[in-house]
Amino acid sequence: SKVPAAGRHVGEQGRNIKRTARRRTGKRLEPRNKMPSAESKGQGKNGGEGKTPRVLSLLSASTEIVCRLGMAHALVGRSHGCDAPPFVLSLPAVTTPKMDPTAPSQEIDAAVRAVVAGGGPVYEIHNSMVSALAPDIILTQDQCRICAVTKADVTSACAELPGVTIVTLEPTTLGDVLGDVQTIASALGVAGRGERLVRSMEHRLNEVRLATEHLPRRTASHLEWLAPIMGSGYWIAELFDVANCEMVHGTKGGHCPTLSDPATLDEADVLLLSPCGFSIQRTHYELKSLGLLEKWKNVRAVREGRCFVADGDRFFNRSSCEVVESAEMAAEMAHPELCGLWGHHGKHWCRLDELDAFCAITPPHPAGMPPADLTRNKVAPTKPLPPARTQELADGALATVDAQLRALRAADFDEAFRLCSPDNQARLASAATFASICTSASFSVLVGETTDAHASAQIAPDGLKNESAAQVRVCAGSNHRFLFDLVKEKDGWRTEGVRVEC
Repeated sequence: SKVPAAGRHVGEQGRNIKRTARRRTGKRLEPRNKMPSAESKGQGKNGGEGKTPRVLSLLSASTEIVCRLGMAHALVGRSHGCDAPPFVLSLPAVTTPKMDPTAPSQEIDAAVRAVVAGGGPVYEIHNSMVSALAPDIILTQDQCRICAVTKADVTSACAELPGVTIVTLEPTTLGDVLGDVQTIASALGVAGRGERLVRSMEHRLNEVRLATEHLPRRTASHLEWLAPIMGSGYWIAELFDVANCEMVHGTKGGHCPTLSDPATLDEADVLLLSPCGFSIQRTHYELKSLGLLEKWKNVRAVREGRCFVADGDRFFNRSSCEVVESAEMAAEMAHPELCGLWGHHGKHWCRLDELDAFCAITPPHPAGMPPADLTRNKVAPTKPLPPARTQELADGALATVDAQLRALRAADFDEAFRLCSPDNQARLASAATFASICTSASFSVLVGETTDAHASAQIAPDGLKNESAAQVRVCAGSNHRFLFDLVKEKDGWRTEGVRVEC
């Protein structure tokens, strides 16, 4: 639901966001102009008489909740970060991050802190798309301006929209998360479904409590970010409490503290690495690039085999219904007797000593893909190429990029996907996934007959150093620049990854 960033980490850096811990109360439904109530709109397609509201969800958690309420048919649009359940990727995305989500952790953290200090927006809302979608209800949040689009952003974007209701969520505790389910259900006119879903979630959470209450209580540390190292709090501390663990480096409803001394990690029996917005594969890459596997080899939890890596983007950063799965995973990790009980081991989390094997066979989901330079460093530089050979290779690389750009302009995603390298295709998994990435994030300016569609490509400075790797810079209009990494395959140049430069 966010640029993978230090989002909730920056409270101590001067971010003054009002947080009020609530138990299923206090969320705000704010009509900008008079409109029929959500109840009067009825349940539409699946629930009886009345009009189905048109819902624009700008938070990944709220998108998931809408679908769990059986109201997916009401969704008309989403944010760039809404990716679950997978079919929502077919909806138009109305937001774009203004920073590169594939940048290294330290660069993302620096960019986040600069944004916080400057007070500018982190995301761009495409106002014309919002107007064209004509939503009745917009779901957003006001807890963290880094994690997702905020109410202030939305208010500006929908100033000209008549009769739109803005539903603002501010979850900080587990009670708030459960309350958000009921808030959204009421706004959509399906309050009964919300009550049923909350009861189901509470029942499943209680099952975790019952399974762990007779087991030894563990201390646990969940790291929300790796550079700098940051703990977590909010509802995550409560999920570990459900699993009979005492959270260190974070408290219920509290912000994410920066750990100035890595030695404090020894306080935890169990260490969970699931950074904000990162898949397991992306975390694997960051651990290696930062040298943390070597630096942390003597940390107690690592040494004793109780360090784990989980899908942070999907399960430990979102205030969705899947907090239940997060509690189950915490119990599976903390208590060997329960490992695998709920079926999450090897699917949504693994032990640190299993990480290489997991990433070798499991493609990442789009939201947590590794940076584009993940494989570029595998190619060793060689002696300078003769000028004629350099030109020949450059022409081939440019031809591949031009062909891929033409396919994107024609929305021929199968052809554009074919021009990706085998490794890149494996990471992307399918042409459909590739299409969703191209149309829902910063790359959308390359797709279709838009004002920026006529992109120009040229070999980047020092972009061709050997026979096997090339870099091509693509400019789309005056405001967008991309760097294509290409590798030489048997059948020609293929795109290995693309980075947003600006």
